[in-house]
Amino acid sequence: MLDTGTTRKAVPAIAVMMMLALPILGQDWTDRSEYDLVLAIRAEADPAKKLLILDQWKDKYPKTKLRKARWELYLAAYQSLGSLDRMLDVAGEMAADTPPNLMGLYWFTLLTPGAKEPSPVLMGRAEKAAQQLLTGLGMYFGRDKKPSETTESDWEQQRSHVECTAHRTLGWVKWQRSEYPAAEQEFTACLEKNPVNAELSAWLGMVLALQNKPVQALWHLARAANLTGQGALATARRAEVSDLLEKRYISYHGAVDGLKELESGAVSGTHAFPPAGFQIESAEALKARKEEEELNLSNPELAAWRRIRKRLQAQDGETYFAESVKNSPLPKLKGRLIRYSPATRPKDIVLSMDNPEAEEVFLRLDAPFTNKANPGIDIVFEGTAVSFTREPFTLTIAVQRQNVEGWPSSPRR
Repeated sequence: MLDTGTTRKAVPAIAVMMMLALPILGQDWTDRSEYDLVLAIRAEADPAKKLLILDQWKDKYPKTKLRKARWELYLAAYQSLGSLDRMLDVAGEMAADTPPNLMGLYWFTLLTPGAKEPSPVLMGRAEKAAQQLLTGLGMYFGRDKKPSETTESDWEQQRSHVECTAHRTLGWVKWQRSEYPAAEQEFTACLEKNPVNAELSAWLGMVLALQNKPVQALWHLARAANLTGQGALATARRAEVSDLLEKRYISYHGAVDGLKELESGAVSGTHAFPPAGFQIESAEALKARKEEEELNLSNPELAAWRRIRKRLQAQDGETYFAESVKNSPLPKLKGRLIRYSPATRPKDIVLSMDNPEAEEVFLRLDAPFTNKANPGIDIVFEGTAVSFTREPFTLTIAVQRQNVEGWPSSPRR
């Protein structure tokens, strides 16, 4: 349910809308009795009592020419009482008018995501209202002159706010329909216009999570949970988002370390989106990195081989080999002897590297060994890459015989 704070924040930002809707009281009266009723409504400070007089007006003058003014007075009274459901009902009547009332379209668009039971019919109406609101704004703000009492800056700010409201509801409708990429697009459009909006950051974070985009989702959830001041969530809602953030962060990263840095970074600037290249290390990547660090200490040759193979097996492996590996010296590597040729003076040596069953490396010696060796021995070598195939994976390396360690010495005669 949308809280009353949301509607209170909306009021200053839609001052321009009031120019469109409320006619000057004193025109188009049915009779003096109607005039007196409206004066009584305007004089009454108690919103509950004001509603009673409004109901009298509605009962006695159902087809008044001032129904637009009456709707707006109903909206104001229900807003004062915090009755958002009744505001939504009134806004729905206004939005269904012919032609649609721009003020009604705005409030119906704003309030629908907070409905207790958002039915498919209600969502369809909200989607239509948001689209009509954008069309109406294009006509209104595109007119030749803005009101003389409105500054250019305020004019643009008011337009931006109402456009954001429309995109917010369009995104919410797409979200409820599980159309997540479309919802992401609408929420992004809104945040680009109003980056200090914790609610939209929270919604976008949830939609991104549903699309399996965990890094971006965590950024937006962190921003939503930590924004303060204007645009911040209510205290209870902030606590909910903060709890969700921590659970998702631990699920993705594997631990809570780094979360505080994420939270502070997400709100350190005015931009709503993460910087280019922003990353959070996943639990799998963290585990792999630690294992690689340990392997670098215990078996540096195998660690070097795994890095080479991983890069060559990437999608652009052939290009990487041609541009960065071919004819370049490789780090010291270690493999296990599988076979060699010729049988008496070995010059071509085949090694397994990580998988004892796979023939992965072919060594081409500049000069043959003068004796045999038993398969299974470890060979350490340094050389230059000559050729590479992806399937089956093989790397051919030119090696000077003096840079090969582990081959048994020739027996003395």
